[in-house]
Amino acid sequence: MIAMFGKFVKGVAIGVGLSVAATVAQADVITGLKPASPQPAASALKPGLAVQYYGAKLNSIREFIEWMEYDKGKAGPPIPQLNYQVGQGPVLTATATDMVGADITGFINFERSGPYTFMVHSNDGVRLTIGDKMIYEDPEVHADRFSDEITLEISEPGWYPVRVLYFEKKNTSTLELYWDPPGPEEVDYVPTKAFAHIGK
Repeated sequence: MIAMFGKFVKGVAIGVGLSVAATVAQADVITGLKPASPQPAASALKPGLAVQYYGAKLNSIREFIEWMEYDKGKAGPPIPQLNYQVGQGPVLTATATDMVGADITGFINFERSGPYTFMVHSNDGVRLTIGDKMIYEDPEVHADRFSDEITLEISEPGWYPVRVLYFEKKNTSTLELYWDPPGPEEVDYVPTKAFAHIGK
């Protein structure tokens, strides 16, 4: 697994001209994640993840959380997939190119039980929570960089709550989520079919 992700990350780093490659290390397996209870009805689910945008000059996820206590933000178009490395263009599905905070919520579907290994590629700050557990945080302003491997042991298939807090301060923006699910699939972006949110 480490070799597979390491080869993948090295290839991506070379492809986009990153000056520093990620350090890939085997982390402890995260267990005890809780699926949504009750499970959302199929008729209520809409594709992608819901997002609330905030216009703010932020330096950390902590500042973003404090900002959200006083600002309700504005709903944006759903995010189909976390596969954004857009340089100086619009941040995610927003129209702004700088000073954007995004509170991204919905569900991620684990079709079968077993180990799922994730990696996060971000610029700037990010916090990822799945099944009521924070599984990754890189909370402050930084250039493009990958997380280490994050392995989740999923004991029960189904839809799990997912929340991503993310902000971009200025210049370039990146938010990508990769996984290696159990089975023959190779490392890739978490697919669009794995994300959903409750539609209005």
